[in-house]
Amino acid sequence: MRGGLLVVGVAIAVVGAGLMVSLFFLPGTPTDTRSTSDSVANLGASSSLSWTIAEQSTMSGALVLSWSSSAPANVELSQAVGCPVGTGLCAVSPPIVSWHANLTGRWGVAGPVNATYLLSVTNIGHDNLSFSGTLVETYDVPTPSQAVPAWALITLGGLLLLGIGAIATFLGLFLPAGVYRPPGSGAEPPQEGTGEPADEPGPDSPSTGEP
Repeated sequence: MRGGLLVVGVAIAVVGAGLMVSLFFLPGTPTDTRSTSDSVANLGASSSLSWTIAEQSTMSGALVLSWSSSAPANVELSQAVGCPVGTGLCAVSPPIVSWHANLTGRWGVAGPVNATYLLSVTNIGHDNLSFSGTLVETYDVPTPSQAVPAWALITLGGLLLLGIGAIATFLGLFLPAGVYRPPGSGAEPPQEGTGEPADEPGPDSPSTGEP
């Protein structure tokens, strides 16, 4: 086992795991809120009134309509389009939501928002009434587009560090300790002696030198 390599591998893997965990703490898409309110103090008997409400176009948003009346009224929220004859806006039938002979109402929906709306109220009584309505839109604020999102870079970096850390940890656990010498990379270590002196040439030994 190689302790140093094992420690380095574990440390790299911990950093990679930390990057992966950080994905859960990335800030979400910023949002904004737009509120449109309209009211009338004295709407005569059997009279109607409409308001045009243009909302922010978004692929992910939420609309909440709330209204109140001093007397029973018919209220409708419709998508508005250009009238086929003349100018102005006309309500698309059927309405998105409607109330009949109510004093209050509330409605909400989440999803794409890309429309202009008409809020209409009709006094069905014999006396004047006062009416107020509010349409609140919460929508995602567009952000500059990036070639590679931040979460993708963090995920790639985390996976890469986890892989490197796992390999280093494996080698640290199972690679034998000591200096590694590839085959044929150096001379053989010297042989230990036998403890007997080497033979010295005697006086009767033949000589190869020249006289």
